[in-house]
Amino acid sequence: MARKAFGHGAGAGLVVSYESYQVALRFLTAALNQENGIALVQGPRGSGKTTIVTEQAAWWQRDVPVAVFDGKKSATRELISGMLAQYGVEVIPQQDEQMLQTLGNYLSQKARSGMAPILIIDNADRLGSSTLSLLNWLADLDAQGRWSLRIVLTGTERLADLAGKHSMRNLERRHPAIFTLNPLTLREAVIYLRTRHVIAGGEKPEELFPVSVCERLHELSRGWPGRLNDFALEAMVRMEELKDTRGLPRIIVTRDGDTLAEYSLTKRECIIGRDKMADIVVDDKYVSKLHAMLQLYNNGVVLLDLNSTNGTLINSVETKKAVLRNNDIISLGSHRLKIENAPAISDDMAEKIRRADTLTLKNLDDVRRSRARHNIVAMKHRQ
Repeated sequence: MARKAFGHGAGAGLVVSYESYQVALRFLTAALNQENGIALVQGPRGSGKTTIVTEQAAWWQRDVPVAVFDGKKSATRELISGMLAQYGVEVIPQQDEQMLQTLGNYLSQKARSGMAPILIIDNADRLGSSTLSLLNWLADLDAQGRWSLRIVLTGTERLADLAGKHSMRNLERRHPAIFTLNPLTLREAVIYLRTRHVIAGGEKPEELFPVSVCERLHELSRGWPGRLNDFALEAMVRMEELKDTRGLPRIIVTRDGDTLAEYSLTKRECIIGRDKMADIVVDDKYVSKLHAMLQLYNNGVVLLDLNSTNGTLINSVETKKAVLRNNDIISLGSHRLKIENAPAISDDMAEKIRRADTLTLKNLDDVRRSRARHNIVAMKHRQ
């Protein structure tokens, strides 16, 4: 789940929009509709540049030829042959000069028909000097007063100085439009993390990513989506490893020292009671039919007394609600329920317990209605 939601191989369906992302898409559309037809998108590593140009390229490809390259992997010859291939121009292997002539003719033809192709180079600041010279040559191609190639470049904050440092005068005289990405706000980060988790198939994202966790991840990543993914992935992997190491929380039911039953807590909510439909059945006259509930969270197990007649003791102290710690003993009549593998309580969970109004609790009527529905279903199956 962690890698599906936040791993580098996460699919396009996991794209979550935010303000800077939307503004960048609008900028690219407007910039390439201008006469100069060239745009620079800059931001640090993990700022979302690749995701943005990938989505925009998919839209542009519906109407015009588009070629997309990674500057970290594109040498001069690979760029020429790759452009021809992505534009759908079939050529037999030949010298660079011949391929350049074929490419130039193709670009001019398309420009004259009002469909000037688009070249997108991600990480353009990683291009070698010879490839930058080729890019400068491409930027100078025109047909009947129109630029033959529209260009989008992405890179770090230094991208705006690229043309000046490498004497790319043809690129400079087209006066590129420049857009600098902004990070996510804290509110956007909360939505971003929870939405990606849900789209990937996760449940109850507010429990996995409470505001306190989101604040910490936002602080570590400085709001940049790529880094946010990395830190979220690391956090989820650690939680999964801890879960695998400690095993599932379980309840051991004893009476007078004899073990009567053991239950692994696999459900979000488990009812303890004398009723045979309870998840953990305690056959004791001092135990109510629906006596107590266990609520299982990623960061704790909470016990709630459901207004039982004789009350609930935890480590000999009567309580209405409490976070269970490892090896705590729940006393119900003459029975003892010991919890093992309980998650260590987190600061977030402790705060929820201190503020009873923030706990997500089911009242007794809700539980009774739920149990009644289970009883009806069970009776139908017996008939």
